[in-house]
Amino acid sequence: MPVKLTEALVKQGVADAVPKGKAYDLIDAGCPGLLMRVGPRGVRFAFKFETGHKTHRLTLGSTDLLRLVEARAIATEARRRLVDGLGLPDEKWLGDKLRQMRKLPPKPEKGPRDPALVEAFLDSWGPHKWTWEEARTAFLTEVARTRRAATHTDYRKLLHSPELAVFADRKVKRITIEDLATIVHAIHASGRERHAEHLASVLRPMWSYLARHEHRKVSGVEAGIPGLRAPERTPGDKPRANGKVPGGYTAKPAEIGRVLAIARAGVLEPTVATSLQLLVLTGQRRRPIVESLVEDFVPWAEVPGWGVWSMGPAHRKTAAKRGDKHRHALPLPPALWDLVQQQMARARDAGSEYLFPQIRAARKDAASDGHLSDAAINHRLLDMGVVASPHDLRRGMTTVCQSVFRIPRDTVKMVVDHNEGIRSDDVLERHYTEDDRLDLKQTLMARWHAWSDEQAAIAAAALPSAVELGAELARRRRERELAGKGKRAKATADVEEDAKPVDLAA
Repeated sequence: MPVKLTEALVKQGVADAVPKGKAYDLIDAGCPGLLMRVGPRGVRFAFKFETGHKTHRLTLGSTDLLRLVEARAIATEARRRLVDGLGLPDEKWLGDKLRQMRKLPPKPEKGPRDPALVEAFLDSWGPHKWTWEEARTAFLTEVARTRRAATHTDYRKLLHSPELAVFADRKVKRITIEDLATIVHAIHASGRERHAEHLASVLRPMWSYLARHEHRKVSGVEAGIPGLRAPERTPGDKPRANGKVPGGYTAKPAEIGRVLAIARAGVLEPTVATSLQLLVLTGQRRRPIVESLVEDFVPWAEVPGWGVWSMGPAHRKTAAKRGDKHRHALPLPPALWDLVQQQMARARDAGSEYLFPQIRAARKDAASDGHLSDAAINHRLLDMGVVASPHDLRRGMTTVCQSVFRIPRDTVKMVVDHNEGIRSDDVLERHYTEDDRLDLKQTLMARWHAWSDEQAAIAAAALPSAVELGAELARRRRERELAGKGKRAKATADVEEDAKPVDLAA
């Protein structure tokens, strides 16, 4: 029978709660559903209710935790919850009530969420956004469509830099300018200041591409990063390992002669040897040479024995970008023209459209462009033991033509300058003139070729035998590779571009 619980009955229950004592329940007539359970392990208040033809008992707490009036308040709240249809009073609800009454310690505050977990959750539930790899592929595809092949190659190499591997599988919308600036700054701090500038100059247009309106839905990038800059360069010129200051060195006559003499000594692969001679004897940059097409070379009909190299805008710096259709034409003296014709025959036999076809197969992870690598020219110059770079050889040519031959500066620019000394926005040149000015360039090319042959003859007289020369080149190459200055040949790699028998420059 229900009885109205009082503090006296509670005290009596506590006294009865002894080991091996009798267990009993007292139903409170003063609060429907509340009961006091007395047993050997103590006295507890409970709330009893029925729902769905099932009886439930919720233990509210011991008499040490709750007074009778507090137990009645909780039971009343539980009954009201049932009547109002707010849900069953359960352990979670009871815990919240006891905390409100300060009977239990408050829940520990949640620590800050792991940003990586938050990002992963949002990315998994939201629409798909480009990862770093997907964004890079899309951008490089656009570069390949709109820019020169050489520009695409540069961008591809930079965007595959090891420093950017930290963004693997990461959504580009999660990559901040601070993330990119940290990497650029670290590269700059390592001493590779030019590399840091170059990387920043590629990341800026990439982010501008990702932030275009038509790409925002798939990239998630809302704005470009025009403020991404490498730190200011350290003042002063930084000498290279060979002691040369970049941009401040001019090839000496002995170096010009040595390059030609070794290229003609038969110790280099013929394609590489011919490219080096064309570099020295025309004063052109590396890329126009390695990217030159067989169809660009034709006989000079008006001057028997001579040839013409007609360089299209696609192979000249910036010309294709600004819509320049003018071709930069160079007359080739008879000896050089004969050499080029031999190389044209080799290219046709190889089935290549390029005058200097690719000899060594590309790495599995590298795109093949079908022509000789421009880096091969630099590597062979290092193997020859000359300090001059391809640009230094160009300076050597312009210096000799002006200071020795006293050829006017404007005439020299016709040969070495892709614009031939004429402003790129000159209306007459771009739209009305088809004059290649070959007759004006012929004298310079003839004198430069003759002078270079003299230097080559002097250098050839001092060269060792072919076997010794080949061993010398091979030794320098091994030293360069061991020093990390060139690509180390793999045991299973295909033949190198300049591979020769072991007694030559292999």
